[in-house]
Amino acid sequence: MSRFSRPRTLSGLAWPILALLFSLQACDCGTTGVDLRRFPCTQDDECASGFLCRAGECRPEGEPVDGPDGGPDAGPDAGPDAGPDAGPDAGPDAGPDAGPDAGPDAGPTDGGTNTKPSRLTFTSPARTVEAGKCSGAVVIQAQTSTGSAAPVEASTTIALSTQFNSTVAFYSTAACTGFPTSFRTMAAGSSSVTVYFRGTAAQAVRLLAAASGLFPAFQDATITPAPPASLAFLTPSRTLPAGGCSARVELESRDAYGNPSPFSSQTAAVLEEADGAGFTFFSNAGCTSQISQAVFSAGEARTSFYFKGRTGGTFNLFATASGFSAVAQSETILPAVRTGTCTLPLGGGSVTCPISPPQRDMSRTMMLFQASSDDNDPDSSSVRCALTALNAITCTRNDFGADEVPINIVWQTAELVSGLKVQHLQATCAGAPLIEVPIQPVSSLQSTFLLVSSEQNGNTFGADAFYTASIQSLDHVDLEFSTGCDSDLVVSLQVVELEGASVTRGMSPPLSGTTRTVSGLASSPLESTALLFTYQSSAGAIDGLCDRVVRGELTSSNSITFSRGAGATTGCTDELINAISWERINFGARAQAQHFQVELAPGTMTTSVNIETVDPTRTLVFASGQAQSGQAGGESSYMDDDIIGESLGWHALTSPTTLIVARGSASGTTRWFSTVLQLEP
Repeated sequence: MSRFSRPRTLSGLAWPILALLFSLQACDCGTTGVDLRRFPCTQDDECASGFLCRAGECRPEGEPVDGPDGGPDAGPDAGPDAGPDAGPDAGPDAGPDAGPDAGPDAGPTDGGTNTKPSRLTFTSPARTVEAGKCSGAVVIQAQTSTGSAAPVEASTTIALSTQFNSTVAFYSTAACTGFPTSFRTMAAGSSSVTVYFRGTAAQAVRLLAAASGLFPAFQDATITPAPPASLAFLTPSRTLPAGGCSARVELESRDAYGNPSPFSSQTAAVLEEADGAGFTFFSNAGCTSQISQAVFSAGEARTSFYFKGRTGGTFNLFATASGFSAVAQSETILPAVRTGTCTLPLGGGSVTCPISPPQRDMSRTMMLFQASSDDNDPDSSSVRCALTALNAITCTRNDFGADEVPINIVWQTAELVSGLKVQHLQATCAGAPLIEVPIQPVSSLQSTFLLVSSEQNGNTFGADAFYTASIQSLDHVDLEFSTGCDSDLVVSLQVVELEGASVTRGMSPPLSGTTRTVSGLASSPLESTALLFTYQSSAGAIDGLCDRVVRGELTSSNSITFSRGAGATTGCTDELINAISWERINFGARAQAQHFQVELAPGTMTTSVNIETVDPTRTLVFASGQAQSGQAGGESSYMDDDIIGESLGWHALTSPTTLIVARGSASGTTRWFSTVLQLEP
């Protein structure tokens, strides 16, 4: 028998020894068992040193790509390694036996020998929940590093928290009843716990779960709006001038928790004003397309509109949709007409009258006023006023001192957002009969009229105190006296251009008697027309009044009558009225006019006149005669002295239906042609 054919056997003790030797040869004595585990991965840098990411698992470097099971390779290797003494029979015997036995033992095959939990995971799907409602079940699971559920060995507290949405709270019950909780307990031997959550803010939320010794988990969820339950103004309260177009006003539909919540179908919000506000609503920024509703499109939570107001003040604007309560917001309309009073103090030469609220643009603001007193000297009783700042009117007189009486002043300003242009000018006298005042050229004489007032020196209202103001050229205004003007004369002049107005003007012949009628004029409707005039007088140094103060009246749509004396039969025609410069202003659609013949008997200082209802925040009141102390002039029967306050009347509205006219002196009869002019801003 050859060496290779002799059968040999190993003693029972040899086999364990041999198996131990093989084990020691294959052993890397530094192993920790990590190489027997399968750790999931997506790229190499997620694996430990010496491992690469293969087929979603961290595997040792150098390991064949097809797998480390060791089964096929163990058979061939076992034969030679069995030793030279194994004999010819060792190979065949060792190969079949070694292969199957070595395969399972040669490398890790289960990949999950670590069954202890290492992390928390949300296993339920991400939740989308309507605001105010309870979510579906949220399951938090303890898992091994490979993602298998792993029960905890001891009762474990799961801390619950959120990010990005502070309104979200956790509950242990499916209806989110009871008290909110920040903890849940995972019982020993259990691998999961269930919670629920509820929030009111419609926005994303991150749910967080953490426990000692376990890697924390998070899951993003979404809170969506509940159905619309109310309307709200999204933009702040607006302040705008009368007649101006507001900035955009935005409405928003909201759920019961204040979240923007779109309507599922087109929905209209009705727009309404408080009584007397005079609001109109529009769909566009130019306020040209009028609407009565703001419409929410399907799937939208916002709509917008614009508005105008005519009446000055603060008013509520309302919006409501079917099934919803009305929502209100206060809006402020700056009045087109501001009014006020001030007083030149005893002995004072000037006063600043504050305007509140301030004007927005002086170039779009005209100013009217009346001043009256019982002073008989032109230098202390004639008052000139001018708009000198957005918030101030300055009134002055030529002479002042301890014995000069106080003078009360009633003023009005009118500012329009469009179509009105005003030049505020001042003129002084160089001694000649004519003062030519240069102006910025106006666009049209037909839409231009003048407002004037003046102060002067002297102790008698003579020829140098009266003048005509007229505009016959686009680039200058003429102030003309019958004789030379007073060297201390100062005139405040306003050149007013108003789009839509139609002005006819003229210079009447001298008035030597008590009346002068200008007739045959083009027809101008009295309900939209006003009269303003100035005049020259040849009055000398003799004191008197009734022969040098004049009233002008629109007696019909095509005639004007000027008169003096207020019914006195004698003494009121001594001086000549040399010329009267008049302007008849048809405001058209820009204003409505009411006219009144107002008379005060001797001894009567004031009277009230019933008028048709007007809006005081856009209404001017004045007399037709101007120059001395503003738009206050009328005719008087008083002849004993030249107390100009006899013919000058304060005009004011004390209610929407009442005009008050008063004067500074009441020795004679006075008559005015008074106009109540309501503007359309």
